[in-house]
Amino acid sequence: MFRLVWAALLCGGLASAQPVLSAVLNNYSYVPASLPHHGIAQGSIFVIFGTGLSNSSTGLQSVPLRTTLEGVSAAVTVGGVTRAVILYYVTPTQVAGILPSNTPVGAGTITVTNNGRTSATAPIRVVQSAFGALTLDGSGTGAAAVFDAANQLLGPSNATHPGDVIVLYGTGAGPSAGDETVAQTQTNLANVPILVEIGGKPATVLYHGRTVFPGLDQINVALPPDTPTGCAVPVAVSSGIYISNFSTIPVSASGSQCPALEGGDPGTTATEMEMRRWITAGQFVTGSFGLQRQRLYSLSQGADGITTRTVATRDLATGGFLRLRGDLERLFLSTSYFVPVVGSCMVSIVPSSPLANVLALPLDAGGSVSVTGPSGSRTIPRLTAPVGLVSYSAEVGDGRPANFLDAGEYTISVQGGQDIGPFSGSILLAPELEWTNRAELDVIQRTTGVTVTWSGGDPTGFVTIQGQSFVTNGTQLTGTTFQCVARNSDRRFTIPATVLLTLPVSETLEVTPGVFRLQRGALAVASLGTPVRVHATGLDLGSFGSQMAVVQSTQWR
Repeated sequence: MFRLVWAALLCGGLASAQPVLSAVLNNYSYVPASLPHHGIAQGSIFVIFGTGLSNSSTGLQSVPLRTTLEGVSAAVTVGGVTRAVILYYVTPTQVAGILPSNTPVGAGTITVTNNGRTSATAPIRVVQSAFGALTLDGSGTGAAAVFDAANQLLGPSNATHPGDVIVLYGTGAGPSAGDETVAQTQTNLANVPILVEIGGKPATVLYHGRTVFPGLDQINVALPPDTPTGCAVPVAVSSGIYISNFSTIPVSASGSQCPALEGGDPGTTATEMEMRRWITAGQFVTGSFGLQRQRLYSLSQGADGITTRTVATRDLATGGFLRLRGDLERLFLSTSYFVPVVGSCMVSIVPSSPLANVLALPLDAGGSVSVTGPSGSRTIPRLTAPVGLVSYSAEVGDGRPANFLDAGEYTISVQGGQDIGPFSGSILLAPELEWTNRAELDVIQRTTGVTVTWSGGDPTGFVTIQGQSFVTNGTQLTGTTFQCVARNSDRRFTIPATVLLTLPVSETLEVTPGVFRLQRGALAVASLGTPVRVHATGLDLGSFGSQMAVVQSTQWR
């Protein structure tokens, strides 16, 4: 069960160079240091990334663990107190080990010494508890490595049930006493507060503490009786403001097979949900085409400091087709593939944790796509970018009545090309959704849950609530996005604080000397039309869909 993720072992002795540190992350969650829910917990396994960290590579060490391997050591200093990292392995680009439990909490520094050459200091944020959940592919995203009470791994054909007891594995539950270099005595860390939410519902924590392996933790929980069902029910573990990576587990009301996604494509079979056929084939051809109305409420701050409010509406028709090749199993396990089950939320980090090397080849489905509805027809052209990306996209209206996208039935016809054969189908576009408390939510406090209310839309369909916030991280933007799904008939949904606390606070940037501008995020509420499964030569899984969305600039505090 014990699993650590490390780079491929490198051979040969390299000339010793001064180590350079680039990142310090939880071994399982990979939450970047620039995000507010990042922290390295006392007693947890963490990874130092960089270059020149070691002249050679070791395998994963067994107990008793040491603080020096191949002439490499690492030290953490907080508040004038220095602790030696207990090492699990070293490579030229990664060093993994345990942060001793007696390391003080607070902002500190870390260094790596490689055979007498010590790196410059890098920052580290030491906290009491910040759990990282082990996922099946080791990326920090997707299906969690979770076991049932019989110690059987959960999966699409071995789903758990509301009320069942399951065991999560990871690191960062909290500090422990005793010698952390040897096999551990399992002790419940009852003095360290921890919350486990499954499908957005609080679970009953029965045990959280070490396994027999140093730094490796397990959490035994009983699922809430009202846990949502599905093949990818979100799981999150939190200790105050420190939130784990979001992963998923399969939950069924009865039986061992997890059910199809509520509101998802009714033509997708359970066999296809497991993706075994496509995984075995090593390739998967997918595509979609959709109609979307976007009503955008923007708040922009000019160089003069004046905030301007604007409203714009766009009606769009977009689609594309891809052939995916590579490690499809790892791709399908990632959270980017699954939509959260109804009543829950999923959080993703951008840029995401590293995934499998999957090649995505854009495919040609003909020169154009035609869309016909109550107000006439539109032709959506094929667009080809210089890099060879093929897509179909056009703005087809501006939101005015009879300008094109109004409620009613639409027929979509794909011409067919050298990769995908011709096909057509019809979808129903529901009335436009109205976000009824939008004006109250242009500034949102992240520390408490926020309720969104709406009217209109498809009365029998679903509503998605999405948000995002980014911060500058050198030359790159790092941030968090989330998606929640509710039934339209609910007319309200509360985004939990567990989700909001993963969003960075909106930052103020100096765009020119002495001129500052607030970098806002976004919050969106959209009515989702029921997807329609379509079939064509050369296409494994295709669908038509629709969305009526309201998007607003949002300041996250």
